[in-house]
Amino acid sequence: MQDRSELAKIQRLEDQVAEQGRLLAQKDEQLRDQAEIIQQLRNYPQSKSLEDLVHVDRIEIERLSGAYDEDRDGVPEGVAVYLRLFDRDGDTIKASGRVRVKLLDLANPPDQQLLGQIELGPKELLSRWFGRLLTSHFSIKVPWGEGVPKTGRKNVTVVVTFLESLSGRDFQAQRVVSATRK
Repeated sequence: MQDRSELAKIQRLEDQVAEQGRLLAQKDEQLRDQAEIIQQLRNYPQSKSLEDLVHVDRIEIERLSGAYDEDRDGVPEGVAVYLRLFDRDGDTIKASGRVRVKLLDLANPPDQQLLGQIELGPKELLSRWFGRLLTSHFSIKVPWGEGVPKTGRKNVTVVVTFLESLSGRDFQAQRVVSATRK
């Protein structure tokens, strides 16, 4: 009996050694791949820099931004903001970044101006990309905040802050939009 249990133990240890060898070979392959990438990056021309890459140059809130009424009861739930990003040539681009959108009523006292806001990380923002033949933009719905009356307001000021992931640059845009359904 003892011989059988010792043989089983030896077999388990040999299996563990074989598994460790397989994992080690896999890690060696990953290291070779990473070393190759590092070498390619080292050979990248010094004249190439972040400025040579396509990145955001300015942002704009589309003029069609305004109130949205999802349940079609005639009372808007918030504001749909259509955000466009442009490169240095003036072309619309899709870029990664963080965005904060605030809805403000500037006629209110300062402590009562915020009507709603939303913050989105890169993954959340990219999921809101809308690219079609005649338009390309991020579509961001910002619901009214808690306790904000849903009616009685004609316009709101939308303030968007976009932090581009590639360059780390901040961009801002502001626009007055309709707070009622058209």
